[in-house]
Amino acid sequence: MHRVRAYIPSANYLFTFEAAARRGSFTAAAAELNVSQPAVSKTIRQFEAALGFKLFHRNHMRLELTPEGKRLYHETESAFDALHAAITSMRRTDRHEVVRAAFSASFLQLWLLPRLSEFSELHSEIRLSLEESTYDDMDLFTNGIDLSARLGDGGWNDLHNWPLTPEIIFPVAAPSYIERHCTDLPACDMQDLKLIHVREKNRVRCSWHEWLAANRLPCDMVSETFVFSDALNSIGAAALGQGIALGWVHLVMDQMQSGALRRVGDLGYCTGKSIHLIAPKRKPLSSATQKFVTWILDRMQRDIADNRTCFDLSPRPA
Repeated sequence: MHRVRAYIPSANYLFTFEAAARRGSFTAAAAELNVSQPAVSKTIRQFEAALGFKLFHRNHMRLELTPEGKRLYHETESAFDALHAAITSMRRTDRHEVVRAAFSASFLQLWLLPRLSEFSELHSEIRLSLEESTYDDMDLFTNGIDLSARLGDGGWNDLHNWPLTPEIIFPVAAPSYIERHCTDLPACDMQDLKLIHVREKNRVRCSWHEWLAANRLPCDMVSETFVFSDALNSIGAAALGQGIALGWVHLVMDQMQSGALRRVGDLGYCTGKSIHLIAPKRKPLSSATQKFVTWILDRMQRDIADNRTCFDLSPRPA
């Protein structure tokens, strides 16, 4: 029998403690472990008795770890992470490395998928498991995600991050719509235009009101004929001639090259934020994930170089 059994009679003590410490609540831990809140409380009391010291400060407002509890939680978290990594590596039955990546539907459909065959040809030994993410602050480690993307300034202490592209936005529409309604946004009567809006449930993104205000254009009379829950559908509607959408340059450059979309006027908006690739620091970065990161960064830089005019917000010559 291992000597640690003298302090941890049951492995369930560790799983219960880890959940309560991570969630900061016995009630939340009970829901996660599918047991009752009194059962969690009892297990923690038994664990503390076996250890000979308190793990939590209990009060009516919130649950806090004691100094001993904080140290034990850090060690438990590290041990669980190491076990998970070892078991995962041993469960692999073939020569392929797998990268789980989660991106927005618009990034997947409009940028990544049209280019994915290039990565597959370069790295046939890597399998990609791609899924749609619906919010920016997903806990990548808990959800088993190796790589994702996030908009911001990159100041995330728990994440590796690599700047991918600045957030640059300008209006886009189908050529047919522009010819019928508007060739230069500032010169048009805003009330006569159909502006296609995006209002995501779990993300904060630049709106038409913000874009117009940044360009010192009136926004009090903006109508909301079409409101979509993601940029993929708003850009798609614009390509079908339904109105004018906000176009994130890295998402619309392919359709601008093909002629499906055109920029409306010369005005744009660089928000000062960037899209970053992110990976959880709690999980060692695999060689496969690093190769995927390197390829995405390189491909985006090539796209920016090949579409320099799209990323240039200076007025175009008449």
